[in-house]
Amino acid sequence: MAALEDAALEPVEDPPKRSTLLTVCPFILGNEFCERLAFYGLSTNLIIYMTRVMGEDNGFAAIQLNLFEGTCYLTPLLGAWLADSAWGRYKTILIFSSIYFLGMVLLTLSAWLPGMTPSPDEYASPLQNAFLYTSLYVVALGTGGIKPNVSAFGADQFDESDPQDRKEKTSFFNWFYFFVNIGSLLAVTVIVWVQENISWAVGFAIPAAVMACAIATFVAGAPLYTHVAPTESPISRVFKVVWAAYKAPRRSASPHDESSLDALLGDGANASLYLPAEANGGSLYQNGDGGVNGGTHGAGMGRPTKSLQWLDQATEARVQGGARRFTQRQVEEVKLVLRLLPIFATTVLYWTIYMQMGSFFVAQGVNMDRALALPWGGSFVIPAASLASINTVSIVALIPIYDKLLAPGMRKLGRPITLLQRIGWGLLVCVASMLMAGYVEHHRLSLCNFGTWDPPSTGGSPDGPFFSRFTFSGSQDDSHSSSSPDAGQYNSGGGNHKVHCLEEMSVWWQVPQYLLVGLSEVFTSIGQLEIFYDQAPDVMRSCSMALQLLSVCIGSYLSGAVVYGFSVYTSRYDPGGQGWLPKDLNQGRLDLFFLTLAALMVLNLLIFLRVASQYEYKAVEHVKRLVLPRSMQRPPRPPTHPPRSLPVDSRGASVAHPLAVPGAASIPSSPAPSIFSRSLAFMPKSPAMPAPFR
Repeated sequence: MAALEDAALEPVEDPPKRSTLLTVCPFILGNEFCERLAFYGLSTNLIIYMTRVMGEDNGFAAIQLNLFEGTCYLTPLLGAWLADSAWGRYKTILIFSSIYFLGMVLLTLSAWLPGMTPSPDEYASPLQNAFLYTSLYVVALGTGGIKPNVSAFGADQFDESDPQDRKEKTSFFNWFYFFVNIGSLLAVTVIVWVQENISWAVGFAIPAAVMACAIATFVAGAPLYTHVAPTESPISRVFKVVWAAYKAPRRSASPHDESSLDALLGDGANASLYLPAEANGGSLYQNGDGGVNGGTHGAGMGRPTKSLQWLDQATEARVQGGARRFTQRQVEEVKLVLRLLPIFATTVLYWTIYMQMGSFFVAQGVNMDRALALPWGGSFVIPAASLASINTVSIVALIPIYDKLLAPGMRKLGRPITLLQRIGWGLLVCVASMLMAGYVEHHRLSLCNFGTWDPPSTGGSPDGPFFSRFTFSGSQDDSHSSSSPDAGQYNSGGGNHKVHCLEEMSVWWQVPQYLLVGLSEVFTSIGQLEIFYDQAPDVMRSCSMALQLLSVCIGSYLSGAVVYGFSVYTSRYDPGGQGWLPKDLNQGRLDLFFLTLAALMVLNLLIFLRVASQYEYKAVEHVKRLVLPRSMQRPPRPPTHPPRSLPVDSRGASVAHPLAVPGAASIPSSPAPSIFSRSLAFMPKSPAMPAPFR
């Protein structure tokens, strides 16, 4: 009999684990690559399509483009809510991807069907505009279910209790951003060229076909995915807990009731029992912040924190019957979300500055020498917007360097880069990019105002250049010439004037500022992406990713507000009424605008450092996994009365006696039915496959 009991206690070994990053994530990364290629293939050249094909003026087209892109960053709130509270991430991504594909097909039809585009030199009719903008906003709706969920769904595949998965999850976020930029690079080069040189219909059809490939790639990996079940609306949870804490009677601070923390028993092919284990330095996923865990994903249980203790009052709220309305675990989940808000607020300005790359960096480049000499003779004029590819290439090159050299090297030195340190370094690099852009613009303006002119070859004194600044109107083919004058005053209204070309600054001077923006993305953008996933509770991770996207949206709108504000304010004090940002940048002070943004970012960085120093990382109490034989399945609940204690080896579990692990907290003796509800310690399980709509 004893031998049988010993046999029952023998643990069932897990099969050798394959790399999640190499076996599961390629389907998710491939999906993201195709989706980003489709999106940037649509949006990069959209303003050209609106002006050249649809006959819109630049101002109206820019407004419509901003509204479209802003909507693309607002709809993720809907997609995140559905993923976290109703459909789950997999189903949400699949349904919204289908909506996305429908919008791409409609856009292709708007460019291909006869009568859906106006004749040259005509404005689009209401019907033509309605068809175009309907297709665009269908695409914007489709992005809402993809943007906040794909990265979170990919990170869900990693088990934080597994050392290999903990290491690979950090690499996943780096490679996720890598494939985003590979898709972007192909879009701004190949797709844009097809649109302008072959056909707009073909140029839109290619992104539509690529989006179909994205859906197929995502579904192909379905048998391998781990799924996290949805729960109640996380947004409503936040408001309910905050309101309950506000309405609850005030009480003195007391130690947290550990019994209020939910326990969880997972089930599956082999039932797994998770017991709270005392966390030690060896069992924690160290992300560089000393005892800070990278995430839960069934790997541990959230521990009570000292921050935002006023929310603990919510545990005093009672429902009918006297039971607690909110457990301490649920309150801790809300705390995690609220602690991210200061990080959210201090990264908005980063995206405001980032948006200058697509606007004033391009406008600056237009006023520079963009001629590229060809080896076989002649020259090629580089489109100013094409220099944005330098940013993309720099990101693609720098991500592997960070992932394979910098981050591991710092860990070996005992100084790993924390998530907040990574964001902070990116904000500092962002300051450097604005300073560099300001320097380039200042130097360009100095050449513009004091450029080298052809000196007079005849005439008397003065023996030097003759400077004359005036404005003329006419076509680009007008010819102007001037004879060199003698000393004296001349009426420039008559005669033949020659407009000399200024000594233009090469556009390659912009390369450093584009590279610095790319470097800042590797630090801040990826760091922000990871911290909004890592530090959010499991039940709210899609909404947390939507919050990260919302910071991009607000930063984009804030960029427009800042530009408008500077234009209006500086024009009031400019004698010419043009201000710093006139239509002709040669008459403006774009350099001062860049320097002002750098100064604002310095102030923002100081605030961020203060926020980071006060931030309390999520602490997770890791658990020990006991794999039970198939015949045992779920162990029975402990009896309500205290039985005789029997020590159990940490490698196995007894079903006939209470479970006890040395140095570990015991499972509550009378767990409520709610202990099996979704919590920070939730263990995702893979359903029977195929399951495209689970």
